[in-house]
Amino acid sequence: MNRKKVLVVIGMAALLIGGGFLACPSALFAQEKTIVWNVPHTAAPSYYHILNLKLFAEKLKELSKGRMELRVHPASSLYPQNEQIPAVVDGRVEIAPILSGYMVDMFLEMAVLDLPFMTRGLDEARAAADKMRPYYVERLAQKNIQLLAIGTWPTQQLFSTKKAFAKVEDWKGAKIRVYGAETAELTKALGGAPVNIPFGEVYTALQRNVADGAITSATNAEPMKFFEVTKFINYWFISGAGIEFLGLNKKALNSLPKDLQQVVLDAVKESRFEDKEWEEAKAWDARAKKRCAELGLTIVDVSPAEIEKARKMIKPAWDNWLKRTGAEGQRALDLAAKALGR
Repeated sequence: MNRKKVLVVIGMAALLIGGGFLACPSALFAQEKTIVWNVPHTAAPSYYHILNLKLFAEKLKELSKGRMELRVHPASSLYPQNEQIPAVVDGRVEIAPILSGYMVDMFLEMAVLDLPFMTRGLDEARAAADKMRPYYVERLAQKNIQLLAIGTWPTQQLFSTKKAFAKVEDWKGAKIRVYGAETAELTKALGGAPVNIPFGEVYTALQRNVADGAITSATNAEPMKFFEVTKFINYWFISGAGIEFLGLNKKALNSLPKDLQQVVLDAVKESRFEDKEWEEAKAWDARAKKRCAELGLTIVDVSPAEIEKARKMIKPAWDNWLKRTGAEGQRALDLAAKALGR
């Protein structure tokens, strides 16, 4: 090797040993790329579901030391409500809420506790859902989804635009925004006409008289501004809770390094996601009723006798649900009855 070549080799070695890494940083000190996951949701940015998801995201970033980031997309901004469950099953997103009321095409049997008048309040619904957790885990696993947490929407009531719905007869002929097959069957059983409207379009539908009323939580009165387009909120307690499962695509989980897989699970627990969902549902439910009155809505407390009358009338909704779900639906119904002590 001639003298010139020797000097070149020595110079290159000196650069590598003495700081020449600056010429090739990616090879020697490559930075680990942040893993970004997305979670869509239908709720408004200020709603507690979104706030709880953001707390989960903060805890995930903290425990992963910045190696993971969860981006929360509220108000159906990433996917409309009917696409959120397919998106997590297909792997288009890593995590998504699986709201039992929207399970028309998949996981339908998991919506058993959302059947009209099945539960009478949040405490009863949570106790039953917790007892049914093994069943939920099993059913989700069949679609390669892991259950991270069981959450809830508050009790489901009826907003109306022109008249109070104090009696069963008031439902007759009314166009009611529903979610899922069960609330549609309920509306038909009580004489109304169900209208399927995505959550993000409910305000406009009420404003334009596309619907005379909407079944949803009283907590939506303020964030979704339903008080601007309705006059009454009718407390029928159509559902004691709207069960919502936080589902994780298992393929996405398994693609992570082992330590980060555990970090995801730890972040759910340490952010108290599940407990906060139920605690805040109760607090928001109580506050919402007071707030609805302050916003000018007329509160209609439906009598227990009318609710019982409606409960008897909606039996066809349960029967049709069993026809659609078959033996698996009967199994879910039996498990729910056992969980509720009936």
